[in-house]
Amino acid sequence: MNLKYLLPVLLIAALFSCEERGKDGKVLDTVTTGTINIMVDEGYQPVITSCIDVFDSIYRTAKINALYTSEGEAINALIKDSVQVIVVGRKLSEEELGYFESRGFQPPTTLIAYDALAFLVNNENPDTLFTVEQIRNILTGKTNKWKDINPGSKVGDIQVVFDNPLSGTLSYVKDSIIGNGMPLTSSASAVQTNEEVIKYVNEHKNALGIIAANWISDTDDSGVQKFRQEVKIADIARETGKIGYGPYQAYMAENKYPFRRGMYIINAQGRRNGLGSGFSSYLAADAQRIMLKDGLLPAQAVTRLIKTSRE
Repeated sequence: MNLKYLLPVLLIAALFSCEERGKDGKVLDTVTTGTINIMVDEGYQPVITSCIDVFDSIYRTAKINALYTSEGEAINALIKDSVQVIVVGRKLSEEELGYFESRGFQPPTTLIAYDALAFLVNNENPDTLFTVEQIRNILTGKTNKWKDINPGSKVGDIQVVFDNPLSGTLSYVKDSIIGNGMPLTSSASAVQTNEEVIKYVNEHKNALGIIAANWISDTDDSGVQKFRQEVKIADIARETGKIGYGPYQAYMAENKYPFRRGMYIINAQGRRNGLGSGFSSYLAADAQRIMLKDGLLPAQAVTRLIKTSRE
């Protein structure tokens, strides 16, 4: 055979021989190729959807399929090995880590941004400033009428509404706001999504909605602009007499908003060169500018370059 025809064949053979294959003989994904399914806390749907769109457009041989669900369902799926990559609002607990340690490894957990809980009230509710203590009293049922906060209020009983019974929002409330194993108020109820919470608050004067701030943080988005017209976003003060702040990027950066939380990607693929590692690295690096644009606080500092007239 002529050498000029043999050489391309040898190169192709060498290329395929370097591909990593699973026990079934199928070619495995790499950091920038292949397909994986991930699960994402629905509270982070806006920003993660944007990140996946950009990632897939850069790496055209990669495909990330995201299922937006509750934090609890995502973590349960990770433990059961029905999905290997998740994006949620907390690290795994010691008990959850134990499942992986029994299998001989710990899944890498990467902080990618800071989000916050946002508290929403109806447009006809005059109260838009609360202290941390007032919020805690509402969530435990110690305060159950709006007039207990504002004697002049005519809104009635306080109806607390969450996005999902297994959401990261609810787990943050129980672990970080209420704490000490105290029960949640009997007036609390859950719908299914953050968008449904906004709709509920818009339709009920007495509602106090609690959502992931990512759903109202990107003020350039037309959907967010619509949401912000339908409800009011409450400010939270750490103490009585102190200034209140909303769940916005600048106030998260300065630690002025009290209900900030981390946003993590957990990769249980068990391979350093898999697509889960590639997407984790992307979220922690290049995608930080998307986090910034979406109104979240990036985990890594993103420099904004401002060109002056002297340059």
